[in-house]
Order: sequence, then structure tokens, then C-alpha cells
Amino acid sequence: MKTQPDVIKVQEPQEGQGTAVKIVFFGDSITESCRNHMDGNDLGVGYVKIAAGKLRLLYPDTKFCFLNRGNGGERTAELLQRVERDVVAEKPDHVVLEVGINDVWCRFARGEEVTPEAFRSNYTALVDAISATGAKLYLLQPFALKMGDKQRFRPFLNTFNAIIREIAAERALPLIPVDEVFMGLTQDIDPAQFATDGVHPTHRGCRYIADMLIKELKKCLQ
Repeated sequence: MKTQPDVIKVQEPQEGQGTAVKIVFFGDSITESCRNHMDGNDLGVGYVKIAAGKLRLLYPDTKFCFLNRGNGGERTAELLQRVERDVVAEKPDHVVLEVGINDVWCRFARGEEVTPEAFRSNYTALVDAISATGAKLYLLQPFALKMGDKQRFRPFLNTFNAIIREIAAERALPLIPVDEVFMGLTQDIDPAQFATDGVHPTHRGCRYIADMLIKELKKCLQ
């Protein structure tokens, strides 16, 4: 999927409104979820929008600034190229990092291998760049369900998710175990309930992701 031109405008809090809690969602198409790249405030239609809506209801006295910085088709390498512009420069309070499935997908779609060593290096560099801002960082697992040709992703995804889990443990970072939860749920429920094609979540899937994320965010929000 081609990356669209990025944002044109972002609405900052009005004078006198105080400082908002800024949360940046940084990732690939799972995060992007049809967002309008011409509007910096558009959150798309996926887990980002759902999480933002629920947080506003849970914390009615808190001013939030939510930014969706997901770009479809991107890998860890592409996120590294724009992390300074789309995350660091925003001076966020919280960052949700969601990336990895395209590092697997490109092997089959483009014949481009991302080795475990390259993935670890890229992911670690992303974590380092974001952590240096002082923001609270949350790692969201990439996932793939047993649908169609996505089953061939599993060995490579397992390796990458193991790396993410190791990095989370080393840095004491919250890990949202989306892949593990969905794999458990789909033992008894049709995977199509949670993903349209094995990797892009349905509305129900997005709600699960949002709820898992909010559970972690609530530990840090007042």
C-alpha cells in the first residue's frame, strides 16, 4: 500500500485551555485505519479512534491531544525514517508503537527478507528514539490470524514477537499482547470476527485492541 503525503494541520489546544495530554499512535496500516492524511487531527476508523473516544469518556476532566501517525505498508525501517518528524518533534506524553507485520509480509510480497538481527536493530532504535523524549512508551504486538495465506507468516512473526517481548522486558515497557490474545480467542471463535484478512482488524478486533491498550494507559493517567 502506498504511503500518502503526511499531515497538513494539527489543532493545538486554544489559549487558556491549558496543556493537553498528548498521545501519539505510531505504526502501519493497523494504526492508520483509513485516516485522512490531509487532516492532522483525523484518527481514522480503527482502534485509535475507539481508544480516544473511550479515554475522553473515562477522563472527562482531562484535555487530550490524540495524533494518529500510522502509514499503511510500512516496516520498522520506514518508521525509523520518520520517527523524528512524527513522534519526537511532537513532544508527546505517551506513545503507542505498533509495527512488525510488514517486516514479515515483505518477504512474501516483495521477496525482501528482514532478518531477526535487522528487526531487532530497527525496533531497538525506534524504542531508543521515542524513549529519549521522556514519553511513556507502549509496545503493541503485531498479529496474524489463521486465515488464507497468512498462516505462512506464523514462524517469522513468532520470531519478531519474541524479540519485541525481550525488548519490552529489558526496558520495563508495557507490552500489549494482541497476537497472544487473538490466538487464544480464535481457538473457539471464527478468526473472521477479529480480522478481515488475518492482519487487518474488524471493528470487533479494534475494540479488543483499544481495550487492551486502555488497560495499560490507565496505569499512568490521572
